[in-house]
Amino acid sequence: MPATEREACIAEATADLSSRAADFDALDLLHDLTHHANVLLRVQGAGTTVVDDRGQVHYATASDERCRGLEEVQVEIGEGPSLDIARTNAVLPPIGFCAGSPGAEHWPRFAPHAREAGVVAIAAVPLRTRDTTVGALNLMNTGQPVIPVTDLRIAQAFTDAAMGCFAHHYRVNGLEQVVSQLEGALHSRVAIEQAKGVLSERFHIPLDEAFARLRGHARSRSMKLKALATDVAHGRGPSELNLQR
Repeated sequence: MPATEREACIAEATADLSSRAADFDALDLLHDLTHHANVLLRVQGAGTTVVDDRGQVHYATASDERCRGLEEVQVEIGEGPSLDIARTNAVLPPIGFCAGSPGAEHWPRFAPHAREAGVVAIAAVPLRTRDTTVGALNLMNTGQPVIPVTDLRIAQAFTDAAMGCFAHHYRVNGLEQVVSQLEGALHSRVAIEQAKGVLSERFHIPLDEAFARLRGHARSRSMKLKALATDVAHGRGPSELNLQR
């Protein structure tokens, strides 16, 4: 049976996530995981949350500002599906947040934020190595139909492929090396947020567009996203013409 275009893209994405070199950049990998999930799964937003060495959950990547905002608000109020799944090895099927729904009852402080953002359901799969869960890939729907079970299986395949890179370091250097890589990704995120703000102000564009330009420029030139973001944040980035899409 001939493969569909989507099936071929899913296979290519899985291969991409699993084929990073030994010196891969953790934040770049998490951003690519988020991108593949957002583009190839039946969702309208995706992001990752990561658990640090103190057991605290942090937002790491997001496909857009709405997703980023919902990840951050969960961290601020200490409640939400992204936090729960980041600490467990469980898959969260799509759960809604309308009044009286299981999501609203389980996360009563977070549910109003989800409704205000126009999110009708959130699902998640764990980011896990062989022996521990280090975070979650979070998937958001802003309309019906919500993500089907088959897409959750694909999401888990994406995360397992990406975490295979971390697993290699785990086998060679132990869990501390994995935690160190993820901590580095969280620190790198700060530079990216700063660079987004610089580009947004420079070009008078939304933050989503600023990140798309930043990421597109880095990928087209095989640059690490953190290095480019740091340069832009400190006024040392490429010329405005080169960064235009």
